[in-house]
Amino acid sequence: MRRAFTVLELVVVIGVILILMTLALTVTSSVLSGNDRRSMQGTFLLLDQAIASWQAQTGRELSFGRRTIPTGTTGTPDFTVSSTGPSAGFDIYEENFSGPYAVCVILDRLASNPEASEIIAKIPSTALRLVPKNTMGTALEALPSGWTGSDVQGDPNQMPNDVGLIREVCDPWGKRVGVVFPGRLARASELSASGNSVDREDGSVRTLDEFAFGVCRGRKICFVSAGPDGEFGTGDEIYSYELLPRPQQ
Repeated sequence: MRRAFTVLELVVVIGVILILMTLALTVTSSVLSGNDRRSMQGTFLLLDQAIASWQAQTGRELSFGRRTIPTGTTGTPDFTVSSTGPSAGFDIYEENFSGPYAVCVILDRLASNPEASEIIAKIPSTALRLVPKNTMGTALEALPSGWTGSDVQGDPNQMPNDVGLIREVCDPWGKRVGVVFPGRLARASELSASGNSVDREDGSVRTLDEFAFGVCRGRKICFVSAGPDGEFGTGDEIYSYELLPRPQQ
């Protein structure tokens, strides 16, 4: 005659099943998270390649800097590096888009180059999306919380306003990616001055986002995702490359 399970045996069996289910869910979650991070790095790589292609074709860097002299209020260009940019100055201005919408402006600037556009087209459709913009050309949805490095003013970046949508790059968790820029090249007076506002290795003026997240290496733009929790500053961010430590303010 077959003996029936006792209550204790049933409890033990159920406990073992629950432990195995927990382990399986943990492993599955870890695998999915790893896949998401690899997908994000793949998108970052394509952005890097597109920027490199754009810079090779134009013969100059994708330039970034403040539109106005930090101590002045005249609105005059701080440092003009090219007469071919959107405002006969920088391609992207630090006063706006440098944190919340920089990747939108980058996509717009890269679209002017056929080779760079072809590379951007390889980004998975899940990572490229259209978002609405208001009459000033700025995307309505803000970055995840915790991005504090940018000083948002005005709209000097001249995003196209002939359509109601603007492209952006988002991470696997549905949040727009941020951008940390190296600053413009410093003037001789700035290089000789004391303080930590100038990167002594590459001679660039450090940007607000570099003070907030870390210093760019070799004047290379760095892309960053807020990670699975959707917030910057919590330690699970994903960077396109490792930034140098933040300068002390």
